[in-house]
Amino acid sequence: MKLTKETLKGKLVFLGTAGARYVAFGFERQAGGLYFGFPELNIHVDPGPGAFVHSHRKGIEPFWTDVVILSHRHLDHCADVNHILESMTLGGKKKRGELFCPSDCIDEDPVVLKYTRSNIEKTTVLKEGFETKLSEDLSFKTPIRHLHGVETYGLIFSWRERKFGYISDTKFFDGLISAYKEVKDLLILNVTLFNPNPRIDHLSVPDAEKIIGEIKPKVTILTHFGRTMLRAKPWEVALDLTKRLGVKVIAAYDNMILDLNTLSVVKQR
Repeated sequence: MKLTKETLKGKLVFLGTAGARYVAFGFERQAGGLYFGFPELNIHVDPGPGAFVHSHRKGIEPFWTDVVILSHRHLDHCADVNHILESMTLGGKKKRGELFCPSDCIDEDPVVLKYTRSNIEKTTVLKEGFETKLSEDLSFKTPIRHLHGVETYGLIFSWRERKFGYISDTKFFDGLISAYKEVKDLLILNVTLFNPNPRIDHLSVPDAEKIIGEIKPKVTILTHFGRTMLRAKPWEVALDLTKRLGVKVIAAYDNMILDLNTLSVVKQR
């Protein structure tokens, strides 16, 4: 199913569900990030490797993008950011759009080139507690800094009295649940590990169960899978969590489309 500018409105597209180096760079799954087609603005979150191509294949023209948000500088989250910024400005011919990212994405050893940044209207640095209004009905904030080796933030979107949360890469820590407690509609969780591994700063299934059980959003979507999650069959993990927690848990798949109004997966032809 290819999207048009009109059918993209009110949709969230999972341009990739790969987590960490082996799945993302072994191309076991796509890693193009999340694409929010809000009626007010189109927002590309974490355009990792292949985001430019995966967007086109779904019918999403990158020059439709108004805002790009990077949760952090690791390449599975930002490898295609320069392609996206270049295309959303038509190669610099039309100065437009805004980039939001942590400071280490643009300092000293930048992952976002000065050249592509010069072609957009604005670059804004994310910090813990940052909040901004993007339009009359749409805003987002970064409630807490994650624990992930580099400066990393998750997001809470407020849209028409709804709350959509994205908990990007992090290990579990005290404060994570309280930071996202307000997200009662849709929670997107990057769950890379099946079992906890203290040497790896990523969430595991037991971590996800704890977070979902405490927050209890209407819908939770698991994504950003590592190899142990793929072996465990994410759709079976999601079904088990749904049964045990009594809330709807879905395992994302590449190019999955979610209707942001009904919070249901769109059947694709």
